Amino acid sequence: MSRIRTTLELIGNLFRKPVTVEESYGFLPDTYRSLPRRDAEKCTGCGACYERCSSGATKLIDSGKLRTVSVDGYNCIFCGRCADVCPEKALALSFEGMEAPEDDHELVKRIDLNRYADEKAPTEDTTYELQRCSVCGEIMPVTEKYLKVIRQRTLDNLQPETAKVLDKDMERYLTACISCRQKQSLIWGTHPRKSV
Repeated sequence: MSRIRTTLELIGNLFRKPVTVEESYGFLPDTYRSLPRRDAEKCTGCGACYERCSSGATKLIDSGKLRTVSVDGYNCIFCGRCADVCPEKALALSFEGMEAPEDDHELVKRIDLNRYADEKAPTEDTTYELQRCSVCGEIMPVTEKYLKVIRQRTLDNLQPETAKVLDKDMERYLTACISCRQKQSLIWGTHPRKSV
């Protein structure tokens, strides 16, 4: 019985119009993700996005006293893991505030879908200064901006009395490299266990 029904449906469908409808070229769903855009004001160059990137699109390049955080548009798979892990919420992967215009060609111009046709890969680069050790002058593998944010965040989460005591200690301790911290912490009286 099912073969007869299937055959009749097949013959009936031969004479019907197609069910699919054409979609406009410029249509973008609300959940569409684009190349990660970094807010340079918020970003501290901590490298969390680099550690979390599964495609290898995000790179940290330390050269001299500068760190460049770079996202390669050809390698990015738009997974959004970098934006999820960013402690400063400095990354976004969506077209914010974009309204779909009536003319599809206008949308294509505004989004610039052909930007990937260039020979050079589309990138999003941000450069920061690396911290120098306040004792020996060695360049540390951390940015100045990141250390300032960590210091302030730590002090904000402490009791006011404790924060007052640790404020000066943190200034010395965070701006020294690991080997200088080990050598100088008892001399400075900045040993981390003193406030426990």
